[in-house]
Amino acid sequence: MGILEIARGDVVLMVVPSDLGRPRPGIVVQSNEFAADLQTIFVCPVSSDLQNKRQLRPLVEASPENGLRIRSQIMTDRLVALRRDRIRRVIGRIDTKTLERLDRALLLVLGLSKWTNR
Repeated sequence: MGILEIARGDVVLMVVPSDLGRPRPGIVVQSNEFAADLQTIFVCPVSSDLQNKRQLRPLVEASPENGLRIRSQIMTDRLVALRRDRIRRVIGRIDTKTLERLDRALLLVLGLSKWTNR
C-alpha cells in the first residue's frame, strides 16, 4: 500500500487514540511543503456537537465536496499530531472561505493573533 496523498484543507477520516479507535473526520492543517516528508500529520478534529466557540471552532456546512454529512465545527482547540497510519482516507476538501476561517481560528488558538469580537 502506497503513501496516502494528503493536502492542507483535506477532510480525512482519522483514528485518534483517545477516541477508542472510532474513526472521525478531521481537517489537515499542516503545510503541503511538509505533508510528504513527515511521519506525523497535524489535523483538527471535526465535531457535529456544536458549541458556542465560533472564534475557535469555525462552522462547516455539510456538502458533497467536503464529504461531511452534517453541519459541524472544526475544533482548532483540539489540534492533534497523528501518525500518518492513523489517517484512513481523504473524504473531501473544505472550500476557500472555510479554510480562511480555519486559518484565523488557528492564529487565535496558537497565540499568533489577538482575540476580537467579530
